[in-house]
Amino acid sequence: MPEPPKLLEYVGVIHIHTTDSDGTKTHDKIISIAQKYHLDFIMFSDHKTLQNKSKEGWHDRTLVIVGYEHEDSDGKSHYLIFGLDEPLPADLAPREYVHRVRQAGGLGIIAHPDEKRHFPKHPPLPWTDWSVREFDGIEIWNHMSAWLEGIAEGNKLKYLLNPRALLISPPEETLKHWDKLAQKRRILGIASADAHGYRQKIIGPIWRTIFPYRVELRSMRTHILLKEPLSKDFAEAQKQVFTALKRCKVFMSNYRWGDATGFRFWAETPQRYAIVGDRISLHKRLRIFVESPLEARIRLIRNGELFTEVEGKKAIFASTKPGAYRVELYRNGKGWIFSNHISVVENEYRNYRKPHTKNKSSHIKEQKSGRQKGRRNVRQTKNK
Repeated sequence: MPEPPKLLEYVGVIHIHTTDSDGTKTHDKIISIAQKYHLDFIMFSDHKTLQNKSKEGWHDRTLVIVGYEHEDSDGKSHYLIFGLDEPLPADLAPREYVHRVRQAGGLGIIAHPDEKRHFPKHPPLPWTDWSVREFDGIEIWNHMSAWLEGIAEGNKLKYLLNPRALLISPPEETLKHWDKLAQKRRILGIASADAHGYRQKIIGPIWRTIFPYRVELRSMRTHILLKEPLSKDFAEAQKQVFTALKRCKVFMSNYRWGDATGFRFWAETPQRYAIVGDRISLHKRLRIFVESPLEARIRLIRNGELFTEVEGKKAIFASTKPGAYRVELYRNGKGWIFSNHISVVENEYRNYRKPHTKNKSSHIKEQKSGRQKGRRNVRQTKNK
């Protein structure tokens, strides 16, 4: 099995609320927790405010980005917006605020798109206009949504005591939306914490913090893949993160079931290779490769349907049809890793050329240089 492309991996948590809206800790306290767990980046998104945008920047080795969560006049169609300096007007329709973010060069992600729970205290907040086309991505897996829908089904005590226990897999309807869109265009899929540090009364005067931030930052994570290290200049580093997200150089993981650092998914022909977010031509010698840091059930999905599956840490698949391919990894029946798509097309389109090395020694030098630049290549996270 060939080695995966040499890329740098950065791990972060997206969609975090603070005391600026309905969270229970300040930016500074949450940043401190993120640093403790060696997160490379975190992305805040309080409701309708950019009050503490000044918190953006490098905090030691953690990149902090501050956006906000927009919504329509009915309180639905929530949209994570990053890269703007001021919140948009509150009276805009989804089509309008999605368009404005695109015009401004920002990053926009649909939040918890398919909520369906029956919970009077916390009604569902789904996305309402799927005719909109200019959004960059979708939250495929939202921890808070999964938890609220779980307790709405009558498992309140279990999920109050163990809020990560219900993280089995993303909603099927959301996966279907994502796979359908991916057959037409590049569309980002992320996992999100939707962290609030939520407190809930258990009984009488007894309260419990259901989602302490130390738990939320060790659940739903988004991993981005870069060819160059993140810049120490904040503006440039933010641009690198936004570009990687928009180009779908991403996979998502549920840290509850294991550290996913080191997972790789790519496709190769004799002349080319493609990573997540890329396109590659259909070829009789096209092969799709998966490497996992832990044993798992590896499921190859094509256009939303199961193509084939195997058990193990490595897999090689022969692709015989065009389509939008992604992989899902399960451990002990629980969803662990979900990649973004690689598009296999009839005609080649802007894919990577396989790296060429003149001799063995230069190849070794390049590998050593890559390991020195990317800290994810030289150590695993320590927060197991």
